Amino acid sequence: MKEIELQTIEPGRYFTEPVYLDEKYVLLSPETPMPEELLERIHEWGFKSVLSEGDLTEQAPDPNGAEIAGEAPLLSYQADLKEREQLQETRSFYHEMLEYTEQLFTNFVSKNELSQRAVSEKIKHLIEAVRRLRKFILRLAEMESGKQNYVVEHSVKTTILAIAVGNTMKLPTHKLIELGTAALLHEIGMVRLPPQLYMSQKELTPQERKAITAHTILGFKVLKQFSFPMPVCLAVLECREKLDGTGYPRGLPEEKISVYAKVIAVCGSFAALTSRRPFRPAYPAHASILELLKERGKAYDETVLRALVVTVSIYPIGSYVLLENGARGMVVDTNTEDARAPNVRVLSGPDGRIYSEPPTVATTSPEYHIVRALNAEETKELNRHRPGR
Repeated sequence: MKEIELQTIEPGRYFTEPVYLDEKYVLLSPETPMPEELLERIHEWGFKSVLSEGDLTEQAPDPNGAEIAGEAPLLSYQADLKEREQLQETRSFYHEMLEYTEQLFTNFVSKNELSQRAVSEKIKHLIEAVRRLRKFILRLAEMESGKQNYVVEHSVKTTILAIAVGNTMKLPTHKLIELGTAALLHEIGMVRLPPQLYMSQKELTPQERKAITAHTILGFKVLKQFSFPMPVCLAVLECREKLDGTGYPRGLPEEKISVYAKVIAVCGSFAALTSRRPFRPAYPAHASILELLKERGKAYDETVLRALVVTVSIYPIGSYVLLENGARGMVVDTNTEDARAPNVRVLSGPDGRIYSEPPTVATTSPEYHIVRALNAEETKELNRHRPGR
């Protein structure tokens, strides 16, 4: 490909072939004029030139004659703008889901109302949203509000993860609805307990611990009372069971625990580890995945864990990482072909300079291989210097 100096490119002109940042990373397709903002952004990233097989022209090339670039590791300019819109849509949807769940629990506690049909309809909408906005809605650390009761936010996060994992496991839609319903309501028994029990910052007494472990039985009875399907009721009853038989309330062995319960156990634990609590900060997503993997075959089902890793990657969406070239960034999308090489939004360059308009790269390229996850202090330092943080 030809190297084209930035200073020779006039804003508003077209290229007859796709424009690349280097031999892999596409920036612009031929039918789009070069915006001045993009030229400024490329310069900010530290590049003095771009690559293309084409030539500059004042007219848009024939779309039937031009070769359009396929999927590329670096988000194109147009895709970047679309991503901002979708991220905003996702945040709005997430907060609407929090408000719905908070009202659902409030109506149950204050009015003893719980509609199976209404919950199922809401889960149908959530399934569609998870499929359409998957790479945004799984950035749960960015979505966290902290305004609702912990049980509300935990229930929503667990449900989103469970539906995403269920999609990876190729569960049919009717089973996804049951799984999502069970995940959203798996703490319904907890809201009947005093908040100081599940929000406690001190070690629980034996009596308090016994009260906490009763919440799955309470939830099972509640859902049966409101005529929820038995697979949903059993999932709520069994979601605290462990494969080695040390869970509660019945100490079931692996073969007796339902698939829905196994999914909720994994997704609920991941959601809990990666969320702030009154008595501890959130654990990094990468470290949380490793903690869950330590318990595979004992507490957590291996098939479900593999599905979680495929869904969120070894470095989950929202993780902060150090790249091979010294740059630092945040994981923004998974790579279904390699769970260890997700797509990363580069927030600072190798020289530590913070990008105001960060590029997104695929870490399959040797230059952008992930070296490790950033620790809490490194993450805090990176975010401290980011614009708008």
